[in-house]
Amino acid sequence: MTMNSFMPVRLFTGKGCIREHENEFTRYGNKALIVTGKHSAKECGALDDVTEVLERNGITFELFDEITQNPLLTDCMRAGAAASASGCTLVIGIGGGSPLDAAKCISVFAANPGLTREELYSLHWPNRPLPVIAVGTTAGTGSEVTKVSVITVPEGRKKSFHHEQIFPAAAFGDPSYTESLPAGFTVSTGIDALAHAVESYFSRNANEISQCYSVRSVRLLLPALRLLAVKCSSPSGISAESGRPLLSWEDREALYHGSIYGGLAINITGTCLPHTMGYLMTEQHGIPHGFACAVFLPAFLRINRDAVPEIYESFFEAVGITPEEFGSIIRTLLAGIKPQVSEEEIQREHSRWINNSSILKGWGTITPEMCDDILRSLAS
Repeated sequence: MTMNSFMPVRLFTGKGCIREHENEFTRYGNKALIVTGKHSAKECGALDDVTEVLERNGITFELFDEITQNPLLTDCMRAGAAASASGCTLVIGIGGGSPLDAAKCISVFAANPGLTREELYSLHWPNRPLPVIAVGTTAGTGSEVTKVSVITVPEGRKKSFHHEQIFPAAAFGDPSYTESLPAGFTVSTGIDALAHAVESYFSRNANEISQCYSVRSVRLLLPALRLLAVKCSSPSGISAESGRPLLSWEDREALYHGSIYGGLAINITGTCLPHTMGYLMTEQHGIPHGFACAVFLPAFLRINRDAVPEIYESFFEAVGITPEEFGSIIRTLLAGIKPQVSEEEIQREHSRWINNSSILKGWGTITPEMCDDILRSLAS
């Protein structure tokens, strides 16, 4: 087993890390495009912290706050053109995976005016993307430390691209920003991080370092997710105990650090079947991304149990939980998520699973017909 790895992101974490390391923002020119959604970056305080630092250091900025969940390619192209026209030298993404992935995509368009969709996904860019600073506000995607951007193309499908030039130049992870998240969003993002760690561990691309990241991620995530499963009457339905904080600071910090370890793991291996099939649940059924991926974790684990029992056993021994308890936590966190996939939809989407590189990363022989059967089993 190898230890091959590359992660050039300058990572800063902890409460107040933006103010503590504000000189990092002065490395990348004097004008920034800030990329966020409409509300969360403001509500959690991250936007104010960033703009305060920029103003104090004489860095001007434009704000693009139109990023939605599952960011649209058309919005990224529009924001990139605006950043180019206004002379921006830096893109700052503030938020969860959607704004961070969008910031990476926008940085490519900002540095390459007129770039087409085909050229974006071909990875043939005349100019290097603008540097990106990623400010994470959720404990989920790990996008702060990956070279991946997942964007929704006009056909309504999520389509990713990977390139070392879109690694953030720097990332800031202050777990206090996650304290304003609704319960359901906390669960969904946390279970997304869990899916990253599990998928990475069972990837054919896994190595000694990625599996260490995966194990550390799961060991950090599980106590908080177990607590959420108990405290939320219906985690996927965003129903929480009234008047009491769901998680302590220590829980929030563990979730955030777990998400970063999950990001470090998939940065080496990429994701596998649960993420690929989960995209369908988000696109066609409106299921939040983390829950959508978790829907397929039980089937993914069964496949690995049969195909690579020694890896399966080593995983559960390393993370300190039985397969039965792990499955129970997943089922509890998915309470209320029961996607109904018609036979017509199964046949229509069949081609997505043919020679799919992410699915082929998993152990065993996972055929498109097996994927069809997994979708059929969701109704049972």
